[in-house]
Amino acid sequence: MSAAEQEAREERIARALATTPDIPRWVEARAILLSGSCAVFGEEGSWAIRNEGPGGRLVAVVGRPDPAAIAAALSDRPDRELLCSHEQEGALAALFPDWVCERGLLFQLAHPEQLPAPDPRVRLLEDADSLEHLSEELRASIEPMRREYELHAAFVGGLAVSLAYTHWKTEALCDISIDTAPPHRRKGLARATVSSLIRADRARGLHPVWGAMASNLASQKLAATLGFELVDQIASLQRP
Repeated sequence: MSAAEQEAREERIARALATTPDIPRWVEARAILLSGSCAVFGEEGSWAIRNEGPGGRLVAVVGRPDPAAIAAALSDRPDRELLCSHEQEGALAALFPDWVCERGLLFQLAHPEQLPAPDPRVRLLEDADSLEHLSEELRASIEPMRREYELHAAFVGGLAVSLAYTHWKTEALCDISIDTAPPHRRKGLARATVSSLIRADRARGLHPVWGAMASNLASQKLAATLGFELVDQIASLQRP
């Protein structure tokens, strides 16, 4: 890439940042823009923002970009996922009628006093902590994250069985991710682990966002017990 092309790319990212507010529905879009590992398609205020970071397959649709801009953002690989506001769900579903569309619910922490007290079973995951006891699927999800993010983990018998981290971060917001090994679910471990993560992020001045698919009632229930309240909705579209 030439110096002129790099300058144009950076200017385009800056324009997209200026028109993508730091609110829960755009936490992924804005975090991708802030990372710089992205490509931006579209016109002023209407963008298709493609994550080009390692393993990233998300394209965030902000505003109402032209279908050609969305197609260009999807053109590099077949497993891209689209994320959009719930107002745009119908328009994108019409563009991609064969794709699977699911509504996502966004929550923000309204009652931090509901967070439980620190749990002695929870601490930061260390390099020496093995994850070999986890399922292959869960381990594949967590291992890349431990190299880039601070992970909070609940330990049972010396083994990490519930792990939480904030993947997407903006200037004001952070998006929570939590995984718990199936044998250890419904035992309060996820609640304890997430609470530790939330306290750490709030100490850094970040406000947590909790995203749950509409079909994931367990995630929604956990969010409610932690003091989160519904603030917005988005939609996810993926190839079947």
